[in-house]
Amino acid sequence: MADLQSTNRVALAKVRETVFGVTPANPAFKSIRQTSSGLAASPQTETSAEIRPDRQVTDLILVGMQAGGDIGGELSFRSVDDDFEEALQGTWASKSAIEVATLDTEISDVTATTLTVAAGLGTPFKANHLVLLTGLPTAANNKVAKVTSATGTTIVFPAATFTIETAPIPVGAAARVVGFAGAAADIAAVTVGGNALTSTALDFTTLGLHVGEWILIGGTAASSFFATAGTNGWARIAAISANRLALDNTPAGFAADAGTGKLIEIYTGDFLVNGSTKRSNTIERQYLDHSPPTFEYLRGQTLDRLSVNAPAQKIATYSKAYVGSDAAVQSARIAGATDVPAPTYPVLNTSSNVGRIGFGGSSLLGPNFVMSAQFEINNNLRRQNAVASIGAVGIGNGEFSVTGTLETYFGDASVYQKVINNTLTAFDMRLGRPEGNKEALLFDFPSIKLSGGSPGVSGKNADVMLSAGFTAIMDAVKGYTMSVGRFWFLP
Repeated sequence: MADLQSTNRVALAKVRETVFGVTPANPAFKSIRQTSSGLAASPQTETSAEIRPDRQVTDLILVGMQAGGDIGGELSFRSVDDDFEEALQGTWASKSAIEVATLDTEISDVTATTLTVAAGLGTPFKANHLVLLTGLPTAANNKVAKVTSATGTTIVFPAATFTIETAPIPVGAAARVVGFAGAAADIAAVTVGGNALTSTALDFTTLGLHVGEWILIGGTAASSFFATAGTNGWARIAAISANRLALDNTPAGFAADAGTGKLIEIYTGDFLVNGSTKRSNTIERQYLDHSPPTFEYLRGQTLDRLSVNAPAQKIATYSKAYVGSDAAVQSARIAGATDVPAPTYPVLNTSSNVGRIGFGGSSLLGPNFVMSAQFEINNNLRRQNAVASIGAVGIGNGEFSVTGTLETYFGDASVYQKVINNTLTAFDMRLGRPEGNKEALLFDFPSIKLSGGSPGVSGKNADVMLSAGFTAIMDAVKGYTMSVGRFWFLP
């Protein structure tokens, strides 16, 4: 007896298309970590209108094909990177990085002070960058180190930074910029003319920073953070010039500090904002209990909606919905197809993995503790059909809209007052793990308005809750609606 298809034996993967609805040659399919997939091919049919004297139907005619649907998953670092890029229709502005794709090639040698890299790969690295080394054969070499200089083929660090590597540098080893540091007393915190970091020697414009991205001020060693405790912490870049980094959303206790005797460390991440670059995919679904396996291909899949849900004491989850062109089912895989494994970072929860939920520029804590936070991106896409094509010939772009809900305990009237007054405010949420390299994702909506919600009294012996819906709008200064930060290392 043949085995019936189990849901546990369905594999899901995707590859970006360069031409809408056309699977690229020799596709490298990226595996998708999933909890559900409601993807479907939906034939569009019409019953023949022919009138027959025997009263029977002449035919059911295929006139079109729609393909798309939903995929659900649990949120983890890197697993949704492509999805965020497609949902925001932006492009990740990634800090400089080198990852070994061919054994001992992109990074080919590690001495006590120097990485030897393939031609040109060292150029983006600058003096004072903080670089995270991972995947090197010697465990002690996998750490954060400060660059002293770089050329096209070398990245140089202080004396005795590394143990000399004698083994080949393996595939997956990486050197990645995760921040920067000043020389002794070079970086200061100021409040005159607005909150900012200033420098004498360090040129902030050379470090790959962007207006709107969040930074973490201060490391773990006493020499790496300001003596004024309230000046250390998360802040957002408002403007960048050679020797001044203007900040908004600074820590509540931000104050002037000259940084005397300090080598202040600043940690940064990759940065993504919404744009208008539409991308499509071929999604492959394999039914592995079939003999031979069945391969389903849904082409032209363009991400329409993506939502993130963070309820109290649960796993943080996401769901995404695609609209696309057409589909095919076959017993042989596409020629030349290969597999790219999904990232294996742990799933994030909403208890120990929430670094902050910010509201109006401050952490939303007691008495208005958060019970749940949720947001949804909607691109309002539409299929474009045409004569002589069974599937859509394209996907039309729509308005980029972001809505969400914050459910809080009704500890005081501060949140409710913003609902009543239609007050312009802000919302941000940071999720990340507290161990290891502390990788994190930061979602930022710099301008929102609460569109509804009032205290709910549900009966006896219950807490009064406030469920406030919000709409994100374009920030008048920054020029975007939302951003995502991707932090590979936090101290």
